[in-house]
Amino acid sequence: MKKTTLLKILVPVLVICAMTAGAMVWLYFKPSVRFMLAMNDSIVPGGIIEREVMLRTNEGDTPMLMYYREDAHKDRYFFLIHGLTPKSYKHPTMKKISGALAWASGYTVLVPHIRGSETSRSIKEVCSDIVQIYTDLRAQYQGRFHAFGACISATILLLALNDVPQDLYPEKVYLHGPFLNGEMLADFYNKSGMEVDYIVKLANAIRNKSFSESEKKLLSKAIAATKPGTTDREEMKQILGEELYWKAEKAPVDYSEFKEINELTLFPKGRPLPKCKYYITHSRSDNIIPYSMGMGLHQYLLTRGLSSKFLATGAFQHSDSAGSLFKLIGEAGMLMNFFDDLFGDENPR
Repeated sequence: MKKTTLLKILVPVLVICAMTAGAMVWLYFKPSVRFMLAMNDSIVPGGIIEREVMLRTNEGDTPMLMYYREDAHKDRYFFLIHGLTPKSYKHPTMKKISGALAWASGYTVLVPHIRGSETSRSIKEVCSDIVQIYTDLRAQYQGRFHAFGACISATILLLALNDVPQDLYPEKVYLHGPFLNGEMLADFYNKSGMEVDYIVKLANAIRNKSFSESEKKLLSKAIAATKPGTTDREEMKQILGEELYWKAEKAPVDYSEFKEINELTLFPKGRPLPKCKYYITHSRSDNIIPYSMGMGLHQYLLTRGLSSKFLATGAFQHSDSAGSLFKLIGEAGMLMNFFDDLFGDENPR
């Protein structure tokens, strides 16, 4: 083969390879892509510092985990509310989300310990703690704030933010798997069978008056044994015993404070609407809160004239420890558009 002919073949190939490599490098440093890959367990974020500190509040010291890159913005923060689990702010899934957010956004992620996940503390008490902790955080960490909550805690975050001064309300609120109406969700739990994750049964039973204190101690032990992913029902049965396992399974959801949550409590009519952008993702196969309920919240926000983006996804699951790489690739365009907007650096209010 002549040299000139070889060059005609090699040059375009090298150009294509260089362009492909450049595109891959560009994508790797793109915040939305970084977050997607980290959450899908395709990449483990590098260079993330995890540090535990004590947040000083009027109620006493509160332990809090911080996640940040060495080159993190000095005045930008993500405030995270952990889910209903006794592992609370140290839950493996929270650690993954926190690391992914810190790696992708360059923000410092703050995850305080909110007591009450494995106890019978009321929603009102938990909300009061969130308001106090968030307000104290804003006093001690000056800068711009975004917020994140998942599952039932996502909706509780919205409820708590009602009591935060308007000028301290987060600029952006990212919710994964939230709900709008507690009575509708309770009705869904009562009519659904075993397809609902057993963690829902445990959380309900521990607040149910028909269970004795000795039974609740076993329920707490079972909750403490749960792991990321779908709850292992056989393991729960071994901890609880056959009788208590089925009692918890069949106990109706009738928690009045939970059922009172709706659009009027989340966004009271007499209160000025927050100047905030909302971002909602919801797994299509969510076995704790159906994605239609996250969609309902999104639609309600729009009817109130608020800014809201919604994405029903198969790539990010609610209870599975990792999503599907195949689904991630299939949804890449939608996910990039969604997270590019979330991580976009607009001017502060």
